[in-house]
Amino acid sequence: MSKPYNMLLIFLLCLVTLAVLGQKKHPLPGDTPAVAPRTTGDRIIVTQEPVVETLDPAMAADTGSARVIANIFEGLVRFKPGSVTVEPCLAESWSVSEDGLVWTFNLRRNVSFHDGTPFDSTAVKFSVERQLTQSHGKKTSYADFVYTPLAKVETAGRHTVKFHLKYPYAPFLHNLAMPMAAPVVSPTAVRKYGRDFGDHPVGTGPFAWVGVKEGGIMLRAHEDYWGHPPTAKEILFLTIPDSEQRVQMLLDGKSDIALDLAFNSTARLRIKGYPVFRATGLDISYLGFYTDRKPFDRPAVRRAVALALNKEAVFNRLWPQEIRPALGPLPPPVPGYNAGLTQAGYAPREAARLLQAAGYEKGFSFTLITYAGARPYSPGGGKALAEALARSLAEQGINMQVRSYPWDKFKKALAERQGDAFLYGWISDNGDPDDFLYTLLATSQIKNGLNITRYQNAELDTLLAAGRNTTDPRTRREIYSRAQEIINRDVPWIVLNHSLHYAATTPRVRGFLLNPDNRPFLHMVTKN
Repeated sequence: MSKPYNMLLIFLLCLVTLAVLGQKKHPLPGDTPAVAPRTTGDRIIVTQEPVVETLDPAMAADTGSARVIANIFEGLVRFKPGSVTVEPCLAESWSVSEDGLVWTFNLRRNVSFHDGTPFDSTAVKFSVERQLTQSHGKKTSYADFVYTPLAKVETAGRHTVKFHLKYPYAPFLHNLAMPMAAPVVSPTAVRKYGRDFGDHPVGTGPFAWVGVKEGGIMLRAHEDYWGHPPTAKEILFLTIPDSEQRVQMLLDGKSDIALDLAFNSTARLRIKGYPVFRATGLDISYLGFYTDRKPFDRPAVRRAVALALNKEAVFNRLWPQEIRPALGPLPPPVPGYNAGLTQAGYAPREAARLLQAAGYEKGFSFTLITYAGARPYSPGGGKALAEALARSLAEQGINMQVRSYPWDKFKKALAERQGDAFLYGWISDNGDPDDFLYTLLATSQIKNGLNITRYQNAELDTLLAAGRNTTDPRTRREIYSRAQEIINRDVPWIVLNHSLHYAATTPRVRGFLLNPDNRPFLHMVTKN
């Protein structure tokens, strides 16, 4: 999800509590149900680690909820399965005005909600306005975030809807592909159930809500679905926190798809010929420099650290197959990623030359602050990663002292800008390059605390602004290629790695794809 606005910092602080405000949790079990759910050829059983907090798209903020929501509800556009490429969904086509302020969507005809009511432009307008006016107290939500550029939404006929933006914003299309806040809900069902809509969700998706059954969330095929009919008749989502237990259920024939697997836990499956899937996450783990302080106010010193760091050796020893080493500022699934635009690699002689030229021929010391525990992009914990990086730098005479904190205390230390550098990460939801480069490195993001490095480059700012203002994909790729060249040259950060998602299926399952956002669409999944 792109986060270009000042409210985002508040959003990040509040997100973890949002889903429980006025909503009920669905009672998914933490262990395998006492009586194993029945597996049939028409039913797909999916096991996952997280619980499902809510099935109201306006309130959802967690992965467990988003996975179910993505199969019940739809937006005007969606991510093409297996990628973050945007493709049509409830809108057949769209256009953007020359000034970038008006987005016009032409809606599909003959689409109905699960309750039999028709989908049209009034339902789109209702959904957007409803999600923006949900009663969250003073908390911000994904809806605030998805629609921040929006001035108003209007119907222009039964099958045409227009979004008027406050300013040109090309990532808006990626925002509309997200499963949180962007999906269209049934106005009739919302009026009927009110605040309990999350317990009776009604969308247009390939599967409809049945209820909490057999220890999990049951969905059934939507018989009047506008697209390709779902190949499975039922989907059952089960929450099984233990990874090894999810693997065993797969081997025992008690489930069909296991999500959230660690690489090591997939070994038994690979040996027995079970298909194992891997996807690179939409995130980065990075070492950031305070570029407004000595010694890292000098690009040559920052570059020397990057050249002195043997990232390949670090990750080969630390978490082989658990993460993907980064080549540059963007994860591979993100549009604009270019494997040829690589950041500084391991070159100790060049590092020594730069340090000598900077007056540090005998090396130097600095302090890095880090979170202690695990993150999606740091499966063994920030402390372990920081200490491994310190050992690598020490080989080149650079003494990096590590201070680690529990997550909440680390966020406070980061806000106070303790130390000389920091270890951090970023997880995107909309998969747009703007969400990484503008959000974390634009000068305008210093004020709201997202550009923690306080890096400033006028040429980069101009490029990143242009990337938000143009909707032409080819032009945007060229813009972000040039932006990455500048970032790689100035080294305000060292992007270390991306997360890897693992999932597996039984050999009988066909049509499963693991998406970079780790939220699979299941309407094309079948079981022989």
